[in-house]
Amino acid sequence: MTGSRTWVLLALSALALTGCSYTINGDPLPEAGVTPSTTATTSSAASDGTPKIAKQRSVAGVDPCKLLTADDLKPVGAMTREPARRDDQIQESCQFVFDGASVVTALYQKYEHVRQRQAKGREVVVEGHSSWVSCDQDGNAMVCTTTTAVNPNRSILVAMTLVGGKGDQMLATLQPLVKAALNRLPAG
Repeated sequence: MTGSRTWVLLALSALALTGCSYTINGDPLPEAGVTPSTTATTSSAASDGTPKIAKQRSVAGVDPCKLLTADDLKPVGAMTREPARRDDQIQESCQFVFDGASVVTALYQKYEHVRQRQAKGREVVVEGHSSWVSCDQDGNAMVCTTTTAVNPNRSILVAMTLVGGKGDQMLATLQPLVKAALNRLPAG
């Protein structure tokens, strides 16, 4: 595991442990608007290796705590406290804490960087955007992340930690959250 990958897992775990944790293992289940990638090496990226971006979006001035609403998060459970910025853990991030779960949103780095670091992940297409999904066990918690390309230089991260969780179920829960967050970003 690379240093950057380790840092993200540790940060997500720390975020989860400061509130609650929620975990699940496996691959995402397909749903409407989500297309599994079909090419093994380049996944759904364009032939030159760049990610698919159906509609460029901007992250400038966006509050990561506004990417999801309580209604969006109902499938995860009832929040046990107000969403809080966690820039000390992951730059431009917000944590949503539930009884037994934690969801993190972040205005994140370049999509290609995440794809290179998370070799065990795989690409799906969400609303025409390349989205890299990955789940890893961290002690007794499962950490699942989705990183979705929104413009050539930035992505959004939506992640969940759940103790005793199953990746396929967690990723199925994350997919509508990714769509909601993506659709709240302004055109860019």
